[in-house]
Amino acid sequence: MICPICLGAPAQRTFTKDSYPVYRCASCACEFLEPQPDDHALGEIYVAEYFLGDHDEESDERVAALKSATSALYLDRLSTALAGNGKCLLEIGCGTGDLLLQAQSRSFEVNGVEYSTEAATTANRRLGAELVRTGTIENASLPAGHFDVVVACDVIEHTRDPKSFLTRAHALLRPGGIVFLVTPSLDSWSRRLLGKRWMEYKVEHLFYFGQSSLKRLLMDSGFESPVFAGNRKVLSLDYVSRHFERFPVPALTPLFGLVRRCTPERLAHRHCVVPASGIFVTARKP
Repeated sequence: MICPICLGAPAQRTFTKDSYPVYRCASCACEFLEPQPDDHALGEIYVAEYFLGDHDEESDERVAALKSATSALYLDRLSTALAGNGKCLLEIGCGTGDLLLQAQSRSFEVNGVEYSTEAATTANRRLGAELVRTGTIENASLPAGHFDVVVACDVIEHTRDPKSFLTRAHALLRPGGIVFLVTPSLDSWSRRLLGKRWMEYKVEHLFYFGQSSLKRLLMDSGFESPVFAGNRKVLSLDYVSRHFERFPVPALTPLFGLVRRCTPERLAHRHCVVPASGIFVTARKP
């Protein structure tokens, strides 16, 4: 098997996730599913219930508040990287617009692309204008060389062709513009602790990156000067417990379930900044 990131280095099968073989590149250490699940299999995963929450008003508001708080952390880091150079932002896979709303409140000119029609409609309603297109980065009608920053949080691991994704992002940026990615990291503490039981090993995650493979991918896509940092998110005990219930991990799922049942509601929904299982990276278009 040849690594689709290195385009030549050999990759070895390491284990199987829900009948899909997971391969690891001997050169860049990228991991990937081969064969990938087809569109029908992925379509059965990406339903309305894919996102955590009970889909009642109170639950949706709680999840939105967590995502909004995490978006604020991301924008704090992004503003440092931009250093005041440009405020035109495009988010790929923007969901219902939590990060775009935060960016809009900070005087960014915002645009988004979202695969789900329902989510895009909700995002536009929240933003107060038709700023989010339905589609993907490959097929959405977007102006080349227009944006100061392209954001993709928890997206690139879902793409069938990460290099094509980043090449398109590069084309959309102005010279000197920044791509900003957040993705689960093979270098994270949770991956090192849990191994092949890592909760980020999911059928819908087609690729898994560490710093080495991400740097290779970004440089091959035309970017320079990548800067990496461990990711942090704003979570609650209730949210984490639901996550482990949805994506079971031996020992941890029953442990968090027990702790959740013993914790008062007020404390279970308290926001906490925690080190997440991902990596944060910015890179610049020359």
